[in-house]
Amino acid sequence: MKILITGAAGFVGCRATRFLGLSHQVIPLNSKQLDVTDEEMIHTLFMDHAPKAVIHLAALSDTAYCEAHPDDCEAVNYIGTLNVARAAAAVGAKLIYASSDQVYNGCTETGLLGEDVPLAPKGVYAALKYHTECEVQELLPTAVGLRLSWMYDVPNSPLRQNHGLLLRLLEAARSGVPFAASVNECRGITNVWQVVRRIEAAIALPGGIYNFGSPNRCSTHDTVLEAARFLAAAGHLEAGSASPVNAVEAPQRNLAMNLHRIEQFGLTFPDTISGLKAALLHGA
Repeated sequence: MKILITGAAGFVGCRATRFLGLSHQVIPLNSKQLDVTDEEMIHTLFMDHAPKAVIHLAALSDTAYCEAHPDDCEAVNYIGTLNVARAAAAVGAKLIYASSDQVYNGCTETGLLGEDVPLAPKGVYAALKYHTECEVQELLPTAVGLRLSWMYDVPNSPLRQNHGLLLRLLEAARSGVPFAASVNECRGITNVWQVVRRIEAAIALPGGIYNFGSPNRCSTHDTVLEAARFLAAAGHLEAGSASPVNAVEAPQRNLAMNLHRIEQFGLTFPDTISGLKAALLHGA
C-alpha cells in the first residue's frame, strides 16, 4: 500500500516511517517538504503521489507553546489538518490523523473515559483538537481520529526523542530537582512503539474517533513512582538513591481513556504500568 506520512521527522512520524516502510511504500514528508498551512502545496503533492492512505502526524504538540501562540496552533493543528483532510478526500485516500487525550481535560467524570462522554476542553490546544475532530469528521466521515496519550520511548533510543516521562525522570535525578507529579491526576502514558505498531490496523477502522493508547487507573504520582522504580531496576537510575519524584496537590484532572471501542476490532494496549515495565525491563 502507498502510505503518505506527514510530520515524518517528528517523534511518532520517524518511527511510523521506519516501521511501515518495512511492508509498505511509504512517502515520508517533513515540515520542510510539506507546509500543512499551504492548501495548494498539499493538494499538488497529494495528486502527484496518489496515496491510498494518509497518516497525518504533523502538529504542534507543546501545549504551553500553543497557549502562548494560539494563532500558530490554529494554523497548524486546525487549518492544517482540514487542508490535509480535503486533499485526502480529493485523491480518495483513507485519512488517519492524530488527536489527543487532552480533549478530556474538562471532564468531571471519574474512571476510564469513553469517546462519547460530554466534552468541554480547557485551553487552546485541547479546544482546537476537539474542534478539529468535529470538522474533519463532518468533512470526511471515513477519516479515523486517534486520541493519543502522552508517549515515551526508552531512554537509549537512537531515534528522535520527545520530552517524555522517562527522560524527564532521568533529568530530575541528574539535576536534583524532583519531578512534580500530581496525586489528583490520572492519565494514560504510552510506549510510542505500541502506537506505531497499531497504526497499520487503524487504517482499516471505520471512520470515527478512537481512544488509542494505554489505559491507567493509577494517579500520575503513583505511575511516576513506578516508572522510577523500573528505571532503577533496568540500570538507568542508581538503585537506592533519593526518589526523583515529589507528590503535589493539584486540581482534579482525569484524562484516562477506556478502549472499549477499538477492542471491538481486536486492538488492545497494555495498561500504563505494564507497558512501562515491559519497555524498561524487557526492551519491549
